[in-house]
Formats: sequence, structure tokens, C-alpha cells
Amino acid sequence: MYHQGNGSRGKLFSLFFILAVCCLFLGASTLHSSARAEAASVSLGWDAAAGVSGYKIHRGTTSGSYTTSVNVGNATSYTLSDLTSGTTYYFAVSAYDSSNAESGYSNEVSYNSGSSCTYSISPSSASFTSSGGTGTITVTASSGCAWSASTGVSWATISSGASGTGSGTVSYSVAANTGSARTAAFTVAGKTFSISQAAPTSTPTYTLTVTRTGTGTGTVTTSPSGTTFASGTAVTLTAAPDSNSVFAGWSGACSGTSTTCSVTMTGNTSVTATFNAKPATSTSYTISAYASWGGYISPSGSVSVTSGSNQSFTITPRSGYAVRYVLVDRVNVGAVNSYTFSNVAANHSIVAYFTRSTTPTYTLTVTRTGTGSGTVTTSPSGTTFASGTAVTLTAAPDSNSVFAGWSGACSGTSTTCSVTMTGNTSVTATFNAKPATSTSYTISAYASWGGYISPSGSVSVTSGSNQSFTITPRRGYSVRYVLVDGVNVGAVNSYTFSNVAANHSIRAYFKYGYY
Repeated sequence: MYHQGNGSRGKLFSLFFILAVCCLFLGASTLHSSARAEAASVSLGWDAAAGVSGYKIHRGTTSGSYTTSVNVGNATSYTLSDLTSGTTYYFAVSAYDSSNAESGYSNEVSYNSGSSCTYSISPSSASFTSSGGTGTITVTASSGCAWSASTGVSWATISSGASGTGSGTVSYSVAANTGSARTAAFTVAGKTFSISQAAPTSTPTYTLTVTRTGTGTGTVTTSPSGTTFASGTAVTLTAAPDSNSVFAGWSGACSGTSTTCSVTMTGNTSVTATFNAKPATSTSYTISAYASWGGYISPSGSVSVTSGSNQSFTITPRSGYAVRYVLVDRVNVGAVNSYTFSNVAANHSIVAYFTRSTTPTYTLTVTRTGTGSGTVTTSPSGTTFASGTAVTLTAAPDSNSVFAGWSGACSGTSTTCSVTMTGNTSVTATFNAKPATSTSYTISAYASWGGYISPSGSVSVTSGSNQSFTITPRRGYSVRYVLVDGVNVGAVNSYTFSNVAANHSIRAYFKYGYY
């Protein structure tokens, strides 16, 4: 048997055996190939044997084990063209006589069908920073040529194109690196693709991706501004719908319908803001508001809200109870005493749950007065607080008003004050309207012996502006206390009157020594 092309030349010999059926000696031919390997085909030839009516070619993919055969008649050569590319085949021939008695196998030859497929990739390497990223590899191959791609490392993964036929593209992603510099080798279509990634700097940075969606339009701003931030940075996002849209809510790393949300950059972060177009006609939505035993929510029940407007709810525990948690659209927003749905554009729900408290609670009552207007917010928010809670109040006059000062449990003209809830507490914030024309007020500033106040005397201040004073003791003296409008504000070294809307006084008193 002979084999031409990619096959191996078989040893030439003849096999003779007794056919019991016809009691004849038949010689199995020595198989030899004249193989012309074109793609996946092979031609075989063998020596003729006497007394033979025909021959059969036997084929298999394991030596000595033949799974298929073909009767070729009384020919001494034959071409097989249904071979699979890249597979090794084993062949033998048997002869049969006129009564179909068949001889044993001839000698065996093997043939590897080879492959005509060639592959190339581009690029052959890539480098990434510690933040990671994505990339693509282009595979060039003939039509019908199959290939596959693998990475072998967990930090670089194939997102698409793990296998293909003919030319194609492999897409991959590289995770952020928190350790030392690293390298890896991909296997793509039998080729090597080298990839390297740098070690992180002392403070890694991450990317904040903000997407806007919905039927409306609007803007999203960040504070601090930018898209790349150092690890651990707290970023506040603010959504602002345009005049014909409403803000419908956040998704991704943010949730809820408040126009602001905060994220802490501990990795690459994505946030989506949904803006919906205002309906052509006024639409109402329903907010279902309920409270468990132990407290109240106001308003309660099915609350109708016009599309695009806001709706606030107050959560108040009964005596001896405290807020356990509040669910807004089934999301726990914590033990809050109030919640506001902003730019309502869908139905919502709010449910308040309470728990029995061994700590007494007290009510903070905030009153606004004066000829102007403004708002007072509390931190933490609410009106009922556990005993000992420190609450910070912040006054914010509107554009046509000035903040004139506090009374009740707070005093002074600073826009912020703090109270500790040791009982039911009342605070009044006075807002005065800005005068039609610029008005000046006088602040009387004096210091006792032992130090100075600057500026001093009768200081004229324009309405709505601020005025700061510095208190400096003489050598060997220290500040004893400072009176602002007759109220002791402590041994301070400076004081600022904010949004001046009335006459004021400040007196600094000193003592000998430093203690």
C-alpha cells in the first residue's frame, strides 16, 4: 500500500487465508495509496489479487478499528472525498470472490487530512491602567474555518465572541486592579494575545456614569463636579427637569424620587435619571399612606397628587413609641419622621412602622413670624425626637426676605442653631421682608478694659448683609464672655451678624489671666 501526500507510507506485504465458504485461497492485496490530498480527500490504490470479484475499503479513526466500509467493485484504486479536515484516518482493504466470501484485511495505512485554515489577530497586545476597561480583538480567517478564544485568568473576561467561524471580533473586559501590576496571555484562534495592567496609585480613581432616560428632558449635575473621582469620594447628584418635564426617579446606584441623591465612589458607578414629559392635561396619581399601630402618618389613606407636584408626609409616634422604619415603594428609608415625594409622576406607597420605646420622646414646635417668608429645616428631620437628641435648625429666607433672628429655645441671628431635646421645645424664626430701598442698621460694638473689639463703636450695616467682629484680649488678659443683644454667647473671639435686618449690640468683657 502506498500513500501520497500527508499520509504515511505503509509496509508492503500480502495476507493469505482460507475461505471456508468456497475453499479457495484468496490473497488480500497489499494496500497502497496514491493519495492526492486536496482539502479533505485521499486516493488509495492496491495490488490486484487472483480469483477476486471485488474489493472493499475499510476506514476508521483508530488503528485496527474500522467503522465504515465502501464496496469499490473490481477496481484497484479509489478516492474518498468525505473526510473531516484535521482528522487522522486508518485504512485497510479486503477482497471477496464470486460467492461474496471475504478475505481478511490487508496491511493498514494512515492519513491525516490536514487543514487549509490560517488565522491572524489584530492587535496582538494591549495595556490597561489600574482602573481596567474594555477592548476588542479582530480575528481574520477563511470562511468556514472555526476558532475559539479564552483568557485563563479571572480578572480579564471575554464578554462576546468566545468562538466563531471565519473572520470575527472578540470583545473583552479588564477588572479594576487593586494589587500589583499583572500580565496575562489570551489564546485567540490559536494565536497569543498579550495583555498587561498597571498597579493602582496610592488612591485609585473610579468613573461615575450618568445616563438620562424617559420621555422628557432635564439635566443632572454633580457636586463635586466631574466624572472621575478618587476612591471614597462622596458625590451628590441633582436632577433638574426642564419646564415641560418632571423628574420620575433614579435607578442604578441611586433610588427614590427625591431630586438629589448621594453615592460614595468605591468602584465604577452608574446612575440613571428618568425624566418624563408633563402630560398635556393635568394628571393625578395616588400615594397610599398607612401607619402600623404605635403612631400616625399625615396625611393618610389614598392621597391624590397632581402630576409634577410634591407631597410631604409627617410620621408621628404615639407616646411611648418610636419610629422603627418607613417603607417608600417597599424600600426602607430608615426611621424618619417625614418624607417628601418630589415631582410625582407615578403612583407610590409609604408605610410607617413603629416600635415600643423605653426612651421618652418630645415634640419640637417651629414657628415662623415676621413680615417676610422663608423655611426652617431640621437635622435629623421630623417633629418628634427621642430624649437627648441634638437637633440642628437651619433658617433659609426666600429671595425677597432676610432672616432677622431666633427666639424661644434658640437665639441670635446666625441662620443655624442647635437644641437638645430634653422636653417639648418651641423655636420661632423671624423673617422680615427686604425694604424697597437699601436700609442701614446700626450695631453698637464696645469692649471693657482688658481688650478690644474690631470694628468698634456704632457700625453701620446695610440691610440683608453680614457683619463680623473680632474680639482680642490685651496681653495678660483673656475673654470672659460676649453679650449679643444682651444674650451671653460665651468666651468667643469672633462673632458674625448674618442677614442684618434690625439694630443690634455686641459687648466684649475680659478678665485678668488666662484661666
